[in-house]
Amino acid sequence: MKTGLGISAVAVAVSLGWASPALAGAKEDAAMREELAAMRAQMQALAARVDSLEGQLDSAKARAESAEARAAAALAQAEAAKSDAASATKAAKSAEPAFAVNWKGAPELSTKDGWSFKPRGRLHLDAGTISSPGALTNPSLGGNVRVRRVRLGAEGTMPGGLGYKAELDFANSNVSLADVIVSYTPSNAPLVVRVGNFETLNGIEQITSSNNISMIERATFNDAFLNSRRLGAALAYRGKNDDWRAEVAVFAAHAMDSSLDNNGWIGAGRLTWMPKALGGQLHLGVNYQYRDFASNISGGTSTGTNMPSTNQLARYRARPGSQLTDVRFVDTGNFAAKGDSILGLEAAGIFGPLHIASEAQWLKTRGYRAGDLASGNDAFSGGNSAVVPVANPGFFGAYGEVGYFLTGETRGYKRGDGTWSRTKVLKPISKGGAGAIQIIGRYEYLDLSDDDLVNGPTNNFATGTTSLAALNSRLGRGGTQSSYIVGVNWYLNDYLRLMLNYGRVEVEGGPQAAIVDAASTLPVNQRNYGVNVLQSRLQFDF
Repeated sequence: MKTGLGISAVAVAVSLGWASPALAGAKEDAAMREELAAMRAQMQALAARVDSLEGQLDSAKARAESAEARAAAALAQAEAAKSDAASATKAAKSAEPAFAVNWKGAPELSTKDGWSFKPRGRLHLDAGTISSPGALTNPSLGGNVRVRRVRLGAEGTMPGGLGYKAELDFANSNVSLADVIVSYTPSNAPLVVRVGNFETLNGIEQITSSNNISMIERATFNDAFLNSRRLGAALAYRGKNDDWRAEVAVFAAHAMDSSLDNNGWIGAGRLTWMPKALGGQLHLGVNYQYRDFASNISGGTSTGTNMPSTNQLARYRARPGSQLTDVRFVDTGNFAAKGDSILGLEAAGIFGPLHIASEAQWLKTRGYRAGDLASGNDAFSGGNSAVVPVANPGFFGAYGEVGYFLTGETRGYKRGDGTWSRTKVLKPISKGGAGAIQIIGRYEYLDLSDDDLVNGPTNNFATGTTSLAALNSRLGRGGTQSSYIVGVNWYLNDYLRLMLNYGRVEVEGGPQAAIVDAASTLPVNQRNYGVNVLQSRLQFDF
């Protein structure tokens, strides 16, 4: 509005300036007046137009300010909505459960930061019969029922690559420890560290869980050579794509227990190669154990569990492929030894429903000799005398098996560990199927005879003098055992299995041969007899 007043004043001044000379010089010219009047009118119109434009500008400015205010308000509302959404998301996340639950035969609880927990357990109920050969009678032969395993425990993981597993066995009203392990698997290296109570890097069948072995019992050489769990630590290196695994370990010569009088130890190693080849899964392995026996303790006996010897007394023996009896038809008896070494070979293959497997182990002892002396803490129990071999005796065991799933399943195998694992049933009975049916044939051989042991004298470690036992007694040391076994396994689902095994065991020699065939004129170590073994198992695990 001020701009309009200024323009009007200028117009008046201009008009007065133009009119002054004409009034001073002559009469006022009518035409000039009319022109000035027209110009004045134009100037007034221009001023009015300017005033109108200024009004429109003020109105546009006001509208712009209003739009800016509305935009600011909208932005504030958007920020508020964003904050509300974030709060809602946070509330929703806080409302989510702290852990996830999966079902793997039992509930497994896990968290996003690496914690997990899963209860585990198994029940193995065995029933069967072992025939009594010849004149031999023994109350543990014949029919029997036994709860072979009742285990409860847990396994899981912890943040940082840590894991754990612990099991207690309550079979037959006794409590003992099974696997008790803490493990570490770093994220930046293909290593596995284990500390605790576990298998001493034996062959594939011994290391495999009893839930997943093909026969009711493991091969007899595992029984004879006292392959078992002991307290120790192991370091494993896993190859790319889990094609191979190398592992070394050191163990005490006993399982996890309260014993304080056992200074024996075991060094062990295992190397496995697990390639995918020939249209299936292959497994080749070698294992080794160096076992140093516990020292004698002034004629006493160490109290350690699962020891490979009784102090410095070695003894190798085996049942006839069944834990339903305590009778051993092959048995070396006690003899003095400082330790032993075991070399094992493993081979297996899985080709669809077909699998094949074989293992062999050679054991060599480090025996005492005739004339050796021992006194004080080194004195042997039982009068400080024991059988000593002529030289270091050696023993051998092996098996080979073939199995086939009639229902099309594939035997489970765990690459990277080199062990058998759980078989996945294609059509469990819970889904209207018949389950999985597997048939298996196996041959086992165990040779515990060695002339160096048969001819070994009894040594008096106090004086160094020796004497020979009766010939038949010496010929009964050891013996050989061949087992022909057929089996049928019915998996109702992944966690429930019924097993049936029949075995024919052929024995030559051994400590029972003189009783079984007392009328024979053959030397005891050449007498042959057979035993029939029929055994069944109900197995449930989770």
